[in-house]
Amino acid sequence: MLGPPRRMVIVAAIAFFLIASLWFNLERLEKTSIGSKIGDRINTFHGATSRRPAPVQQFFEQVFSVEKPAPYPFPAIKYTCDNTKWDPELKDVYLQCGHMFAGMTSIISQVKVCMKMAMETGVNIILPSMPLRDSKDLKEFNFMNGDAYMTYDKWFDADHLIESMGRACPNIKILHPDQLGQDKIVVKHEWEIDVGKAPGYRQFNSHFWAGRPFKQFFDEEYAKLVAAAPKDGVAGITSIKIASLFLLFRITDDPTGRDLKLWNDFSLLIRFLEPPRKIANQLLSQIARPFYGVHFRVENDTIWSSLEIQLKQDLDALDQAWEQFRTDVAATAQPPKKPLVYLACGDENQMAKFIEAGSERGWDVTHKWALARSHSDTSTLQMIDALAFDFQGAVDMGVMVQSSFFLGISGSAFSSSVANARDVTGRYRGSSFTSFDDEGARSHLFNDGDASSYACCL
Repeated sequence: MLGPPRRMVIVAAIAFFLIASLWFNLERLEKTSIGSKIGDRINTFHGATSRRPAPVQQFFEQVFSVEKPAPYPFPAIKYTCDNTKWDPELKDVYLQCGHMFAGMTSIISQVKVCMKMAMETGVNIILPSMPLRDSKDLKEFNFMNGDAYMTYDKWFDADHLIESMGRACPNIKILHPDQLGQDKIVVKHEWEIDVGKAPGYRQFNSHFWAGRPFKQFFDEEYAKLVAAAPKDGVAGITSIKIASLFLLFRITDDPTGRDLKLWNDFSLLIRFLEPPRKIANQLLSQIARPFYGVHFRVENDTIWSSLEIQLKQDLDALDQAWEQFRTDVAATAQPPKKPLVYLACGDENQMAKFIEAGSERGWDVTHKWALARSHSDTSTLQMIDALAFDFQGAVDMGVMVQSSFFLGISGSAFSSSVANARDVTGRYRGSSFTSFDDEGARSHLFNDGDASSYACCL
């Protein structure tokens, strides 16, 4: 018979063991499945979504959730920040990035170029302004139309960017352009650096990578500007205009993978405004069964294959996805029922042709307008119609990320961006039809369009 003191010691030891075991398992769960709580929360209001891999749910939470997302640590940004040489002479230097235009996902990539420039050189950022392209003539990017330019906060959630960067890298200060000349922010120098002067640079070609760092070029150009400036002793900030060129950085050419991790963190910083986020979530809540997503790129600016070619290849691929991956979703209905097909496209007339052809093959096809109408959701319809074409694309992007399978075209920045977001690596790894392990990406891009640099640099 154990005495009271010894019994108490044993009971205390058992209790300690149970608590330690519980703590260890909770910590392991947090480390190995960060984002699983996010996934659970998303699935509670997205009745139809199949469970996406945790990093994909993280992306959706940070970029598309209606409510303010849970704080994310941005480990790659923090790591880069902690290992950047912060030159005291650059503490009041700000990049004013420009030359950003084209479609929404292309602009997102150019914003990330600006962020990488700032982090690599250890300078600050003035939020950029970008032109919104014409919603009817999609080939009109409005690059020369000053009235079409909107500041970052009219495109994306600036508070999310500023707050998140403030936690992960407080060394970088971010200003709105309206603050210049106000709030005691005096602009001492307005300088410009021409990326075209970088040794070996060729226009429209990706250039900087780990073996040819942007910082080396920047430091040399900045030193020339300082040497040529008058020594007047005036206090204030230095603004440097620079072109944030599309596909400028060869992200995947870094063998350590650090550039890609940083690039993926940037993706989580660029959060859409409330209207497209709210619409995307509302549409997802109205989808009552698993669905496949198709980017049907047949609007009036198309430079890709004809509608007839895209239609046939998409329907053939849908049949293949159902045949090859039906076990992903078949358990949700007995007998197994084909998933719904959601089209991402901005032209209802063109989508009607897909709906008819899909029906002949046994596919139930819908899109954002049709889905809202089927639920008599006039408020969502009005919200969709109130958005410009590119922000309607943001709605479709949110829905595509949550689909059980995704089909797109490699020459589209939208398709490629969705395929990147759906992969745990942050990069489209190739077709899920042929990959021996896609880790749940479930994506296929048809090689349509000349965009060979998207794989490395988008």
